Amino acid sequence: PPRRSSELARAALRESIGPHAAVCDAIRAALPRRAVVARDVTIASSSWGNRLLELYDPRDNLFPRGGGIGQGLGMGIGAALADPSRPTLVMAGDGGLAVHLGELLTVAQERPRLTLVVFNDGGYGVLRNMQDAHFDRRSGVDLTTPDFAALAAAVHLPYARIGAADEAERVLAEAVASDGPVLVEVDLAALGPMKSPFTPPVSLPGT
Repeated sequence: PPRRSSELARAALRESIGPHAAVCDAIRAALPRRAVVARDVTIASSSWGNRLLELYDPRDNLFPRGGGIGQGLGMGIGAALADPSRPTLVMAGDGGLAVHLGELLTVAQERPRLTLVVFNDGGYGVLRNMQDAHFDRRSGVDLTTPDFAALAAAVHLPYARIGAADEAERVLAEAVASDGPVLVEVDLAALGPMKSPFTPPVSLPGT
């Protein structure tokens, strides 16, 4: 039956993403039903944010359809300022955030009701996984990453960190309950890897 197939697919995905499943569950538990989720292009968004994270109205799901990284934060800021009665959560990677890092100044100035969740793996994780899968070297995928606690302090934003699966529920609940912005770093090196690295099904020259 279709429902059974859907349940099996979701269970298989939960198994494949390992400790990320706890973050997914914590996001859904922390958000009211009609919160806004702005998903930047990042592994968390592409592997489970668009498949496992339950959203109940298409107008609550913002995503840059062009596929360019970094746009999610600007979209989330706009949504949060347009309707401050409900919280907005942005899912971003450290690489995508670096492209539009100046938007943090907008967050600091306008103080929207926004939780920025940065999945920090120290680089362009999708490209890293693709290179690891198809080539014998890495190039341009391991990035200099800011100290997000110090960065948040520099612009007077509250900061929290998730470094283990059992921290996700508390940290995200407290962040979403705030009346203003919070930067939450998901330290992926500490959290632990997905059981199955996310590698998009795309063809590469020379493979």
